[in-house]
Amino acid sequence: MEGLFMPFAELSDVRCYYELAGSGEPVIFIPGLGATSQAWLPVAEHLSDEFTTICIDNREIGQSVSKRPPHTVSDYSADLAELFDHLQIEQAHIVGISMGGVIAQRFAVDHPSSVGRLVLISSSYQFGPYLREIAQLVGQIMHRFPKHIFARTMEVLGAGPLHLDANPRRIDDKIRQLLEVNVSTKATMRQLRALGASRFLPNEYRIAAKTLVVAGEFDSLIPHCYARQMARLIDDSHFVLIRNAGHNPIMESPHTLMPLIREFLCSGRVINFPDHEYELSRQNVA
Repeated sequence: MEGLFMPFAELSDVRCYYELAGSGEPVIFIPGLGATSQAWLPVAEHLSDEFTTICIDNREIGQSVSKRPPHTVSDYSADLAELFDHLQIEQAHIVGISMGGVIAQRFAVDHPSSVGRLVLISSSYQFGPYLREIAQLVGQIMHRFPKHIFARTMEVLGAGPLHLDANPRRIDDKIRQLLEVNVSTKATMRQLRALGASRFLPNEYRIAAKTLVVAGEFDSLIPHCYARQMARLIDDSHFVLIRNAGHNPIMESPHTLMPLIREFLCSGRVINFPDHEYELSRQNVA
């Protein structure tokens, strides 16, 4: 990526690694459970001609080091606020996938004036009994089995079946990539616990930013009904269901996802693909 910088930010509790490229309005990309900044590089490369892209490693993951485990989703939000100060950013667009979307929501609630536009992919605003059971199952598999079995399980559960049928080597390729990244099992387990304990207090969930909510039709890890429910709680939101995609549309549906994100960040509008389900929020419908 042209103009790529890979520095660290010394925050209160974290030595935070990030990759910065491009120029223009800043966009911060937050990865999901156990993932690093590398997961966002294809999207960042796509957008760096119009935006300053900032891909981060969450605390304890990748090259970021935490001085104070364990932690909560609010701690991730506080890390992000400190990174804003470190980079002298007053406002940025925020894009988060899966757990990164949960962190992005927490930040948008805690720091509403700091968020320009918000993109939430394969995420949920709360973890009720069903999603907590999924989190516990994922944790048990991670704790009891080798990393390659955990990686294979996550890929099969998260992938859209038609995408997997059309790309049978995807599983082995993805497992190879995951094993090349030094991700601590203990750190990922702490992420899971933070995710399972994430809560918004009654009447606390208020997101002012214009928001794009994206979900995959065949996401088994966080089914799209939760994303749709989340979108309906955000006054100024758009919901897009990507057909045939699973939990990771960055990999499965890049030719759909990247134009969606670009158009939304540039104009606040959403490309309405004819073969995808599209829904406006209450405010937009009214």
